[in-house]
Amino acid sequence: MSLLHWLFKRVRRKALRSSFRENQEYGRKLGRFFYYLPVFRERKKIALENISLAFNGALRGRENEILKGLFEHLGMSLLEVISVEKMGAQDIKSVFIPDGLENAKEGGIIVSAHLGNWELTLVYLSAVGLPINVIVRPPSDPFFAEYIERIRGKFGARLIPKGIALRESIKSLKKRELLAVLVDQDEGPEGIFIPFMGRLASTPRGAFTLSLKYGVPLIPLFTWREDSGIHRVELKEPIYPERTERELALRITSMIEHKILEVPSQWLWLHRRWKTPPPRV
Repeated sequence: MSLLHWLFKRVRRKALRSSFRENQEYGRKLGRFFYYLPVFRERKKIALENISLAFNGALRGRENEILKGLFEHLGMSLLEVISVEKMGAQDIKSVFIPDGLENAKEGGIIVSAHLGNWELTLVYLSAVGLPINVIVRPPSDPFFAEYIERIRGKFGARLIPKGIALRESIKSLKKRELLAVLVDQDEGPEGIFIPFMGRLASTPRGAFTLSLKYGVPLIPLFTWREDSGIHRVELKEPIYPERTERELALRITSMIEHKILEVPSQWLWLHRRWKTPPPRV
């Protein structure tokens, strides 16, 4: 058993004996502890640089505050996800305040970001009965891959491995179901390069391509945790594909930027978002 597996099992054992609210506080303390561990030095360096350069320096001077808040948020998110094991559908619903669920009733492509507790929100969407499909890239560790798959699918969310994503995505959209896609990570040279927080970033184009090709709407979704511990999930009005791929990507990215500015400690700054340089003109 690896040290990481052993640590996770210890944390899980304690979490399964505690309430959701107790786990949030436990997770906050755990995240704060990990913030100070030297093992995360390189990731913290990436995050601090990302925060400093974001929005043309608008967050400069708050880098450490935001990063410490992010570690606390990630700790809370982990414990909240573990809590799902012992929660029923009504329990899940009780920790969310929704806005705009009716916007997803006719199906479409949910576009979102690594903001708030996305994993818990996925569980919530399936718990309220929405027919949701999500494209996943399973963790490389089989232990964690099996665990997160079980959590995601507890209330019926259907997981689509990235290798067969296109075929299965089309099937789900033709059945007027929901397809959930996160569009805020580096997509390499294949992505569409658009401004994100003031710098050109390779952005996944799949959701925008599918929307245009099959005439299905994009449904922007944002989720975040309030100071009280309650989660908010907001589904915006559908955006119908009357624009170009680039225009759709710009509009969604702008919405993501605005939400990140509102709750900067709940976005995944640890990721190399600007890893791929734009092509030379």
